Amino acid sequence: MKFYNWMVRKHLRTKAPVGELARAMQLDRQFPKDGDRASIRKYLEDTGAGSKCLDAFEKAWRKYERETGGTETGVRGKEKGRHLPKVRVTGI
Repeated sequence: MKFYNWMVRKHLRTKAPVGELARAMQLDRQFPKDGDRASIRKYLEDTGAGSKCLDAFEKAWRKYERETGGTETGVRGKEKGRHLPKVRVTGI
């Protein structure tokens, strides 16, 4: 799941600064919806985001990574170097 989608789904109604960020992201037609952390951070800085907004973004990004593994699909596993355990089949 993309960060943009995660923010809008999870924080749109939140009253904390992360909710303000989610609402601003939704209203901004130029927001990089497919952006990675660096490109979104740069966009926020280039558009004059204040320190509270940048702090909210960084906290939200860390939570996003914890919850989704930082992957677009939200699936954890091979992307992070973790593999399913090998199954030993015997008695066939």
